[in-house]
Amino acid sequence: MGIMYLLFWISPLTYESFTTDPRWTHNWAYSLIILTIGASFYQKTVVSRIIAFFQALLMPITASGAFNSTLMTLVALAILAVWIIVVLIERVRDSPLLLERVSKRTQNWIVMHLIIVCWLLVAHMGLVFFLGRLPFESQLDTIGTGIGQSLGFLINLPPERFDLVTYVFDINLTILAVLFCYEQFKVGYNLKDKPWPKISFWVLWFTIILGLVFIPISLEGIIP
Repeated sequence: MGIMYLLFWISPLTYESFTTDPRWTHNWAYSLIILTIGASFYQKTVVSRIIAFFQALLMPITASGAFNSTLMTLVALAILAVWIIVVLIERVRDSPLLLERVSKRTQNWIVMHLIIVCWLLVAHMGLVFFLGRLPFESQLDTIGTGIGQSLGFLINLPPERFDLVTYVFDINLTILAVLFCYEQFKVGYNLKDKPWPKISFWVLWFTIILGLVFIPISLEGIIP
């Protein structure tokens, strides 16, 4: 999902969005965050999951519009680069970092639970939109003539209340995150290295396809 999300938002299809409004770069940050967390599923080590956790912390921060979207993208890119370097080191050494310093029980606990926390943080992409942004977006966007665009979270995030795809994608991503957490609990410590949770995998593709379908549909004139 992270790779496809990133490819879409760096493609010519979105060129106009970034040239007219650089606040849309928050989608680059979202893509890198989801990419790092998804990739960390295939590197079940303490350091890999800790780095993914710090990457996931950027999701609610970015979604809230608290910081410049381009800055958050650069931070997410730096964390992904660190994750890649760590994974390469661990695979070349054929041994996880901190293996001797952390007990096996602690390793299993960190590996299992941090990935669950990561997906709960990913769910904040939708939660922050519906609970923290949407109720106030129209108020900010209608203050004066463009003045509202320089207030609150609209400084760093574009108005999205008319984009049906945002509603659809955020709802489905929240469902996907919760479902993944459930399936991860069901798999447990996954000591036998079982494959990716099956239901989550198909819901993931459903989320991507549904998002693409609703891209051209606007709610302008329906939502005040």
